[in-house]
Amino acid sequence: NIKIVKALGGTIDDTEMVEGLCFTKKASHTAGAPTRVANAKIGLIQFCLSAPKTDIENTVVVSEYSQMDRILREERKYILQMCKKIQKSGCNVLLIQKSILRDAVNDLSLHFLSKMKILVVKDVERDDIEFISKTLGCKPIAHVDSFTPDKLGSAELVEETDVGAGNRVVKITGVPNPGRTVSVLVRGSNKLVLDEAD
Repeated sequence: NIKIVKALGGTIDDTEMVEGLCFTKKASHTAGAPTRVANAKIGLIQFCLSAPKTDIENTVVVSEYSQMDRILREERKYILQMCKKIQKSGCNVLLIQKSILRDAVNDLSLHFLSKMKILVVKDVERDDIEFISKTLGCKPIAHVDSFTPDKLGSAELVEETDVGAGNRVVKITGVPNPGRTVSVLVRGSNKLVLDEAD
C-alpha cells in the first residue's frame, strides 16, 4: 500500500512521504479554476464529461447552420446537466480517469466545472483507481446518475504545488484513515536519478 510517485525537479533530499495522495498531473487551469481546496469532497469518475459520440465508423453530416447550432446547443446543455449533478452532490474536487475511447473531458466541461469552483485532475491512470479509493474512502463512479454524496471521499486539503523545473504536482493530504496507504514523492534532477532512487 505504498505508491511511489516520481517528479522531476529538486534533489533526492527533497523526497518526502505524503500521508495521502500525490499526482504528477497539474490541476486544470481552465477559466481560473481553483488550484487549492480545503475540506475537500472528492469524486472519482470513470465516465466521460463530453458529448456522446456515434458508434465506431459512423459519421453525422450536418448541412445547415441552424442544425449545427442546435447540435452545439444540445451538447452544451448535456454537459452542463452533468456538471450540475456533480456540483449537487457537494463534490469540490474531481478526479477523472483517462479514457481510451474519447476525451474524458473537453474545454466546455472544464469551463463549467471551474465556474462551479471544482478542482479537476484529469487523466488519472486506471491502475491507480484502487489505491485512490482505498486512500480517500471514495468509490469510483461509472455513470453520472450514480454520482451521490455517499460515493465521495474526503481530505483536509487538496493543492497544487511547484516542485521546481517547471513541474507541478497535486497533493491530497489529511485523508480519513492515515496509515492505510502512503505515497512517496521521489524527487530528482533527471530521470536517471529518479529511477535509481526508486
